[in-house]
Amino acid sequence: EARVVSGLNHPHICVLHDLGREGEIDYLVMELVEGESLAERIARGALPIAEVQRIAAEIADALDRAHRAGVVHRDLKPSNVMLSKSGTKLMDFGLARERRRGGVLSATGSGLGVMSQSPTVASPLTAEGSLLGTGQYMAPEQFEGREADARSDLWALGCVLYEMATGRRAYHGSSSASLMSSIMKDEPRPMIELAPLVPSSLERVIRACLAKDPEQRWQSAHDLALALRWPAGDSTAAGRPAGSLVEREFVLTAGHVRQLAERNPRLVGYPVNYVDNQVQSDELVVFLHGLGADGGQFANFLMASPRRAVAVTLVGFGKHEKRRPTLGLDDHSRVLRMMLREITAVCRPKRTLLVGHSAGADQLMRMTHDEDGPGVEVDGLIALGPNVSLDTCFATRLYAKIDAANSDGTLKILKSLAEHIDSLETWLVVQSYFAEMFIKLGNDLEPLRRYAADLVRPFEQPGDPLADWYRSAKRRVPQVRLVFSNEEAAAAEALLARHLESFTENSFTIERVHHLALLDLALVSRHVEDVFGSIR
Repeated sequence: EARVVSGLNHPHICVLHDLGREGEIDYLVMELVEGESLAERIARGALPIAEVQRIAAEIADALDRAHRAGVVHRDLKPSNVMLSKSGTKLMDFGLARERRRGGVLSATGSGLGVMSQSPTVASPLTAEGSLLGTGQYMAPEQFEGREADARSDLWALGCVLYEMATGRRAYHGSSSASLMSSIMKDEPRPMIELAPLVPSSLERVIRACLAKDPEQRWQSAHDLALALRWPAGDSTAAGRPAGSLVEREFVLTAGHVRQLAERNPRLVGYPVNYVDNQVQSDELVVFLHGLGADGGQFANFLMASPRRAVAVTLVGFGKHEKRRPTLGLDDHSRVLRMMLREITAVCRPKRTLLVGHSAGADQLMRMTHDEDGPGVEVDGLIALGPNVSLDTCFATRLYAKIDAANSDGTLKILKSLAEHIDSLETWLVVQSYFAEMFIKLGNDLEPLRRYAADLVRPFEQPGDPLADWYRSAKRRVPQVRLVFSNEEAAAAEALLARHLESFTENSFTIERVHHLALLDLALVSRHVEDVFGSIR
């Protein structure tokens, strides 16, 4: 079989130059591949989606070449894949059968025994003193003693794909028996729980690889390679809008909750939602909504954006929450940092821009000002309609006084919020905003009241908190832009006069529109393009 493999000439297969025997030693002369193994790369965490697709497609190409020559790998796993400057190299073709004599598969492909001693990662699963690595990539039919064929290799590639995308193995077991049982009966944990930014199209490709019945899997490596390249070659990867939005979840674990000031055990397992436009791009825009709103506030921009864009929803403000936890503003910032770390770890952007509207603008400015900063490398920050003084906190101050048990008082507050509006168009926009928010929240208004009270507090103290936040942000973020509406214009101009030396050119803009009109698609897009242009 080694002689057959030596005839496989493919850019993604490690070349076998020669084989021979010297005394009692059999030897192989192979291509020297400089780089690291895929196992070493996965040990550092999940790979970016574009890289997952590229590596997997190259492995599938190599398998297709081998399968057409009648060669089945039988031992595909991360440690048998090398990553070099020239691309992916699949190693050890034809060696698995020889290695497993008396093991899981004999030369005839039958017989169960002790699993391969070959480890896959630095700390492989152990049981009764044996290292279990190869077994975790074996297809169900191999455990049943049936001969491995090309579709068995595709199962193994599905396991490798899952591991690249999530950083976790698809199947686990504390012993040979439990691992075998898991592979035969269980389904891998949903990828969205481990890596929320994995596209649903890629997960479907992987699920098809991991069908228990070989007849239900991809039937050829060629077809699998085409499917892997389809997500990377469509309008999404080309930098155009994906055309559809996906709602994803960031699930709070016990480790996350322990980092909060208020360690509420009921938060463990709580899903924090965000909307993702799934565009493949090296530039990322992260949006944060205004007071009481959610990530859907930026849906239009996400749909139109040529960049990867996500819109985060703060804890307690989701559209379909059965219970609405109440967090202080500092804990909201801590959760936001955790989400940013996960999102950027998956997207691996070269440039990241944060955009907040109203309360979201305040939140981002304050978070950047805090000792821990944004928690990730940020290249730009746009604050749309941030509060400037206690006067501009008019709506927020009223929200801070809301009492869910006093519906008459809440109605009075809502009426007072629209008293100053002098155009029908603006009045309709504002009323629509209020109606959507309060219908969503229902009687569970404590998250809104608490958040509003925390937002107002700095403006009740002497000084100019926004100027302080801006100066801190400028020390950490290359491009910071404050964009004000008519409602903040007077206070903003007074702030500029008091701190003229602090603000740089293009960092301070007044748009002659209503506060909610700062969410206009053309307006937001113009500022995003300007800031990215300045970053570059």
